[in-house]
Amino acid sequence: MIQFVPNEHEPFLSGIALLFPYLRLMQASNAYITGHLSVPPEWQNIFDPFYFIHNHSSSPVTKILSPTFQTILVFNFSSPGLFFVEENMPVTIDKSMVIGPIKLAHQYTIPAHGEMLVANFKRDAFYRFFGKHLQSYTDFLLHPDEILGEHCFAAFWETLKAFNSMQERVDAILDFSAVYLRERDKGSEEIITAGETDGAINPIKDIADKQGQSERNIQLKHKKYLGYNAKEMNRYQRFQKALTRLQVQAENGNIDWFELIHEGGYYDQSHLIHDFNHFLGLSPAQFLKLQSTVCIAGGRS
Repeated sequence: MIQFVPNEHEPFLSGIALLFPYLRLMQASNAYITGHLSVPPEWQNIFDPFYFIHNHSSSPVTKILSPTFQTILVFNFSSPGLFFVEENMPVTIDKSMVIGPIKLAHQYTIPAHGEMLVANFKRDAFYRFFGKHLQSYTDFLLHPDEILGEHCFAAFWETLKAFNSMQERVDAILDFSAVYLRERDKGSEEIITAGETDGAINPIKDIADKQGQSERNIQLKHKKYLGYNAKEMNRYQRFQKALTRLQVQAENGNIDWFELIHEGGYYDQSHLIHDFNHFLGLSPAQFLKLQSTVCIAGGRS
């Protein structure tokens, strides 16, 4: 059950850190541990590495989840956590919840002594499991059983809870998933990967011409399989490249704003700042000041 609750936690940007769900490295302190568990080769087109969190401290920990344009399935094995749809709009994460596609940065809170495991669906994998995609904030967060129309996940959570390790839980999730995973729709490969190739000016039009369909029809299929349109993904990929360039230049101690704007395909500096604010809620200058508390992973796979 998803329930709106009052915001009693720290301000939105307090202790900010961006956690990319497919970050391969483990981050650890005496009280807060995160990391990833990879999946076997036969599952690598379905899931990115599973992300886990152990908060051993006696206080809740608040982070910022970065945009990935992926849909995630969260399993919570402790007291309820919080996910903020907007700054003052938190919802509780009880036992399990589907969230996404994650198009913007969102705050979330791990409870004291919290323990969570996150499955990151790749491309159309969520559609192949559930037969639909979450496409608006009206169904941005759902219990997985609400999507399936049955109660299998409620019982499955009890099974996962009984395991002693996150690796055992990941193995069980993969076994469980095999029953529900459907074959990719015929002729959908080009649509699902539209826009992922550098230099593609209008991939939707190219696919429509090749398949003898209207652009509108291809656009609808793209959103049906992925939960977003190709234009949204194109903007996100442009931003990701600019973010990576900025990080590299900052590490080298020589930030060239003109190069970032020109190479990133932006009209001017205000255009670049607009995208930073849109995706992260931060200006480039704010991002630079917070780099020591920001984790940036490699490109979206």
